[in-house]
Amino acid sequence: MAPFGTLTCAALISWCVGLASLTRSLEQPPSWPTTFSVNFHEDHWVWKVHLAGNAGAWHYDYSNKVARFDHLQGQIDNFCHGRGLRLKEWRGDCHLLFNTTDMFVHYPRERQCCRACGAAEGCTVLKPTWMAGAKYLGTENINGTACQGWETDGAAATDRWYQATDGTPCQYSETIKFWPHSSHNITFNMSSFSLDPIPTSVFDIPGYCDRKCPFPWRPI
Repeated sequence: MAPFGTLTCAALISWCVGLASLTRSLEQPPSWPTTFSVNFHEDHWVWKVHLAGNAGAWHYDYSNKVARFDHLQGQIDNFCHGRGLRLKEWRGDCHLLFNTTDMFVHYPRERQCCRACGAAEGCTVLKPTWMAGAKYLGTENINGTACQGWETDGAAATDRWYQATDGTPCQYSETIKFWPHSSHNITFNMSSFSLDPIPTSVFDIPGYCDRKCPFPWRPI
């Protein structure tokens, strides 16, 4: 029979190895669900100057390679703006509609719409695994919830994603790498998060979305 001390040491080592393995597992970048919807509030900043704040929603269905990102009244979204549409209210509701090949900018209240870009410009539905290889940031309290964060470098911005331990999104933010290094924060309404199937009509592209934007979106 092994001495009591030997058993205790072996058990402690086993516990430490298990804890380290669990910690590494918790720190691994998550993958998005293939289908989800969530509401949010977004803010744009340059340095400490608040440029805009507005409501919005994400509808995401990667299984069908479609998505719709709504930026509502007051928005200054860089994909929505500058596309050359004849608008009465350029900060009005704007929907970004993705299908398998293209992204469309749609102002539903004004029935104005155009194709902004496609796969060649990187305008495709974001993969659920877009955070693969991201750096773990630790835990941050966001609106009273302990949320784990990850950071990854894109071509033009540094992206950060925070979610609760059950996978509910807490916040997304991006900081542009180029001067004046503007930032964009999306804080999610966690109670609105849903994994339910999304009606296909949510992703319908109106028949009048039948032309290219006069000023298509180009990557930086």
